[in-house]
Amino acid sequence: MATWNELSHDISQAVEEAGKSIVTVAGRGRPASGIILDGSTVVTAAHTIQEEENLHVWISPGSRFRASLKGRDSATDIAVLTTEERIPEAGRSAQFAENPQLAVGQLVVSVARTWRGNVVASSGILSGLMGEWHTARGRRVEAFIRPDLLLYRGFSGGALIGADRKIIGMITAFMRRGSPLAVPYATIKRITTLLLEKGYIPGPYLGLGLQPVRVPESLKQTLNLSENAGALVVHVEPAGPADKAGVLLGDILLGVAEGRFGEERTAAILSRLVPGQSASVKAIRGGQILTSHLNVGERRNQ
Repeated sequence: MATWNELSHDISQAVEEAGKSIVTVAGRGRPASGIILDGSTVVTAAHTIQEEENLHVWISPGSRFRASLKGRDSATDIAVLTTEERIPEAGRSAQFAENPQLAVGQLVVSVARTWRGNVVASSGILSGLMGEWHTARGRRVEAFIRPDLLLYRGFSGGALIGADRKIIGMITAFMRRGSPLAVPYATIKRITTLLLEKGYIPGPYLGLGLQPVRVPESLKQTLNLSENAGALVVHVEPAGPADKAGVLLGDILLGVAEGRFGEERTAAILSRLVPGQSASVKAIRGGQILTSHLNVGERRNQ
């Protein structure tokens, strides 16, 4: 078993190594931290970028680099910046844990950088873990990772590292007030790829307004349904995908594609749809079951 000195040395070395991939980000708000994805690309916490102009990143205040916002996704609190020139050799591309083996109780360390350019750290344990989940805005996140540690000013956008000294994800204090989370690398990779390609996150668009409703017991028996609930159509956007597919005001949707409205949240079902996808729609209209298909449109998400 490692001695106290050996453990302290290992943690200090891990922080020093991870710190080489962390920059300070100034986005007209309080300075935050960012993680270097490559020599001129940085991922940071979207909520810290208040204005798109006059953005800078640095390792030391005397060597600032002008940056441009390539895109942001408020739902996952991810923003991508690119610099006009490569960040110097003092900074290096982050080493991410592709498939981290995590368990509740493991020791983790958050690494950030202050506005003065100093590397800072905060340690704790993983207090909560689970699989894929959806944010309040319906965006999919590949894993729920909650570290139990104290975040100081500027830690949002910094890195969470584990026992192998690799970065597990990006720290944010935004998605769950009062509870820091780590956005896992799988989510960072997926979202940043889209932001670099498009500048925004393409989201599914159906052109519908929906309201949860219960299916009357009498109707369930008549139609031999297993569903207890559905989604009442309260608005249909003219010329939208649903309108073109023949969905009408007052229809009760039971499911879209593989999702069932009586089994999970509407936002979760819709978030799995892909623009351009042909999705089946099961609905109740006039006491009858109808099945149709619609072509999912694209909406620009911020």
